[in-house]
Amino acid sequence: MGDHRWVADGRELSPRRWRILSFLALHGWATTSDIAVVAGVLRLTAHRDLTGLHTMGLVGRERSAEDRAHAWWYRITEEGTELLDRDLVLSGRPVPLRLGQRDWGAAHYLLFLPLLEASRQDPGRCGLFQWLTTLDTSVWLRERGLAHLRADGYGVWLEDGQCLRFLVHVDPGPVGDAIAEREQCTAGLGSILAGYRRTDPLVPVGAVLVIARDAAREANLLADLVGRPLRAPIAVTTVDLLHQNWPHEQVWQVPSTGATRHRLLDLTLPAECPPVGRPRPVGGTPDDLK
Repeated sequence: MGDHRWVADGRELSPRRWRILSFLALHGWATTSDIAVVAGVLRLTAHRDLTGLHTMGLVGRERSAEDRAHAWWYRITEEGTELLDRDLVLSGRPVPLRLGQRDWGAAHYLLFLPLLEASRQDPGRCGLFQWLTTLDTSVWLRERGLAHLRADGYGVWLEDGQCLRFLVHVDPGPVGDAIAEREQCTAGLGSILAGYRRTDPLVPVGAVLVIARDAAREANLLADLVGRPLRAPIAVTTVDLLHQNWPHEQVWQVPSTGATRHRLLDLTLPAECPPVGRPRPVGGTPDDLK
């Protein structure tokens, strides 16, 4: 792949703008702040790049009437998708499923962006080596004979020469308006790990991370796991804890250690996660489209 791309009218796209376009094609809607984290640039720089892509007609933007901050949300346009699609085909690479038609999930905001930002805060010591969206995680599971599992994301976290491969599930909370108050803390929890209970598979990750809606639901989930343990290594935290801390800090509980909270790397033994190859960019760069 060269150092630049040309759009139809002959204008040149810089490598960073090409990465931003690729990210939007793989992940869906994103704000200027999201793009600043992904590209590792100042918010003003991200704004200029997105404005330039919008002027070219490669990304569209909208504002939510419910957002008091009136922030722009950006998404790749049909023209931008066609540009990426054409480049992939001409270079002999496969076109990812639903390119340009994807949506962000809760796992993206709760884990992907915070882990990526933590990588920027401490470069060289830690980093998000890989991240798969919900759709790509489904493909990854199916390739390993685990098509019955439904996860919201897959990642590989590197820190101090060690790594943790993980699947992540986000608790959707009670579904529907007719849930009795006494059931708010338990409704829907059983479905989160139902696929693991179906066959109790040995999954090829160091940890299965579950993000509960609140502390009460976290406590109920942990109690259920103590009473009905799984072979899969489960670790649980809450949305509030992730909002207050970096996700690689001591925010994770496991059923066997009571109320003690652990770092990501404490969740698995180093021997369970052998060294990986040369890191590749995450978040939808052109390399991710290979």
